Amino acid sequence: MDLKEWDDEADSENEDRESYEPVGGRDGLIFLIDATKPMFSKDESSESPFGISLQCCKTTMLNKIVSSDRDLVGVILFGTNKTSNVLNVPHVVVLQELQELNAEKIKQLLNMLKQQDFDDFTNKYGHSDDFAMSDALWLCQSAFSSSQYKLSSKRILLFTNTDNPHAGSQHKQYQARSKAADLGQVDVDVELLHIGSNFDPLLFYKELIQTVKGDDSDEWRLPNASTRFEELQARVYRKDHKKRSVGRILFSLGDGVKFGVSVYNLVRTMYVPKKVWLDRNTNEGVKTSVKKFDSRTGEIMLPSELNKYQEFGFKKITFRPDEVKNLRKLSGPGLKLLGFKPDSKIKVHHHLRPSSFIYPEEGLIQGSRKLFTALLDRCVERKVVPICSFTPRTNAVPSLVALLPQEEKLDDSNIQILPPGFHVVYLPYAEDIRTLNTESTAKADEEQISNARAVVKKLRFPYKPYTFDNPKLQVHWRNIEALVLDYDERPEVKDVTVPDHEYMSSKLGSLAQEFLDSVYIDDYIPGGKPKTVRKRETDTDSNKPKKVAKIADFGDMNDIASRGKVDTLKVPELKTYLQNAGIKVTGLKKAELVTKVYQHLGIDQPN
Repeated sequence: MDLKEWDDEADSENEDRESYEPVGGRDGLIFLIDATKPMFSKDESSESPFGISLQCCKTTMLNKIVSSDRDLVGVILFGTNKTSNVLNVPHVVVLQELQELNAEKIKQLLNMLKQQDFDDFTNKYGHSDDFAMSDALWLCQSAFSSSQYKLSSKRILLFTNTDNPHAGSQHKQYQARSKAADLGQVDVDVELLHIGSNFDPLLFYKELIQTVKGDDSDEWRLPNASTRFEELQARVYRKDHKKRSVGRILFSLGDGVKFGVSVYNLVRTMYVPKKVWLDRNTNEGVKTSVKKFDSRTGEIMLPSELNKYQEFGFKKITFRPDEVKNLRKLSGPGLKLLGFKPDSKIKVHHHLRPSSFIYPEEGLIQGSRKLFTALLDRCVERKVVPICSFTPRTNAVPSLVALLPQEEKLDDSNIQILPPGFHVVYLPYAEDIRTLNTESTAKADEEQISNARAVVKKLRFPYKPYTFDNPKLQVHWRNIEALVLDYDERPEVKDVTVPDHEYMSSKLGSLAQEFLDSVYIDDYIPGGKPKTVRKRETDTDSNKPKKVAKIADFGDMNDIASRGKVDTLKVPELKTYLQNAGIKVTGLKKAELVTKVYQHLGIDQPN
């Protein structure tokens, strides 16, 4: 068989897009919504907490269809007068089973949101305070355990505006805390999305959520309650993306000291989904397969029969598939500490690709969180970064990385803005560095620098990546959304990447023109054609011999025209000759100039 060319470029591209083996399984998410009467009381903006909760569910489902359509999502209501669930738990209704997302689920929420006062909901389900939080949590746990899919993450988002649902029953409070402990043992996470300005989490929910998370610290606290849909939706978005681990590895500090970390991809490129080929008759998906044949015998070749080669010294060095695999096996998966460097040594131009993020993983080694926290605190205090060798998976090429420490930051509502951990910044090897030789250029003077600084200062704004949507993706998904959900009109997509020139002009005022005047010469228009400056003829200039066309290589013009070679001359040469002969050439193209030459000389122009 023919030797197969050694091609590592495709492998390296796949590594950049998928650096780690993702943790198996799907994400399971249940919206657990309070349906008691207080949730239907409207505020000043005529929005009820129950309506806001449904809007959050609907928006999250739409986002999930785009980002992770294989995730399982369910909606459960507690505090209803009606009972509708497989376990017959009183005063709990399963509005949507824990299943993959589809258009019908979203349409159901849209129809519910169309109601102004939710009268149909009240007539159908009713309200009741005689529920038990433990029963609602037990039903959520049962939904996770009975799922036919393997779940890598199980989360419950609890919406309520009642801070103490079991104020008159110590027994129900005890049952709720016991069930919360059970959820923590089976890795079910519960997040509280509380609504209302007078919500006091200390009365009931703080201890409940702490029990689920296994954190009994006195310093642990819940964020402040939300009062607006936008604020609550942003909080739901953060909770929904809390656990997106793409792999778990060991971090080795040397001499057998190791702890577990989870790897997260904070940034990845989103693409428009690939087209799917469908059978024209059945409308079912068509699968494609690639088979390789021996060019001499026509037999199908097995993967084990295909070799690769590398040219060296004009020879083809052949490798079997198992030999290629062993060549790439330089080290096992994990992070290995090489040393420390001051954080000032890490430069922006060292950036190779989007960084990853690591966070302690207790599931690999108990005590990983404490050792990780100690390392993070010392790196922040001493302003140093660990330099490591990073192998994301088996048979992957090791990367040289710097771990930039990041402290936890909270906003005014005690919501986490930045998580504590290390950014994994990929550093270049010596072979990756290129030297750029540039010519020295003129430097700006102080006036130009001052004007430029003023312009930049006026146009500065707090950059937040998540406020800029990809317009191409948004148009694609909004059109699909309108078709699937039967919208009367397709939603308009605003391209936020287009500069607002009117607003920028109002901010700059006269600064823009001052900057242009200091940089460009008079009457210069940036982006326009440069003006031709005609030099005024003086008496001295009139005595100078006029410039003649450069036609020495062809002989005189008569000879060139008689041989039919006028069209071989360049436009400037033709123009110069005609101008010397007193013929106007303004606006004429080359073909017209050639014709003018033949006409002037009285020689027939060849066809």
